[in-house]
Amino acid sequence: MLKRISLAAGLAMMAAACASEGTAPAAPAGPGPVTPTAPSGVTNALNIAATSQWEAEERLMPQDPILALIMSGGSVEQPAGFYMTCNPANGSITARLGMQPSARVGQTAVYRIRMGAEAKVVEGKFETNTKNPNADFVFPLTSADLRGMAGMDMVSVVTDAGDVQWAFVKDPAAPVQARYVASLKNLAQQSRDYLVYCNPK
Repeated sequence: MLKRISLAAGLAMMAAACASEGTAPAAPAGPGPVTPTAPSGVTNALNIAATSQWEAEERLMPQDPILALIMSGGSVEQPAGFYMTCNPANGSITARLGMQPSARVGQTAVYRIRMGAEAKVVEGKFETNTKNPNADFVFPLTSADLRGMAGMDMVSVVTDAGDVQWAFVKDPAAPVQARYVASLKNLAQQSRDYLVYCNPK
């Protein structure tokens, strides 16, 4: 019995030590799944960093121009978790981040987009995704923020619960602390094309 108690105490101390090694504090425990931020405890639920890329397309009315994360060889009609449309009449961009809990549809939230040392605060709403059972977090994005994202080596999205939910990386082998990991491949060039399509004619 004493050995079991000592072993349990030792494991708890090891877990605490591992959590303190991360650059960001671990997410607090609570109901529902929690994404750990310490390197020792991260398990990616989805990692498509090596098999995804960005593509822009100038779609004509009634569809708006689109910039989408897609699987290699895929199309913008089947986004892989993140895409943006714009109103070419005024250049406004609407971003849709996927893999959100469907139970939050109709709610609003404030997320943060980390771009290097900067964290951009975005306010959005959860909406139903008609193509899969998950919801989308829908929010406005400025062209300046899109250009900023395109120039980064890594961009991450932090939820209103403080979880690092999505990370987008240039190097697929980069160590990432996020639930979902995808690529920044082609974003620089494709975002330039996309912004040309979005500009008011």
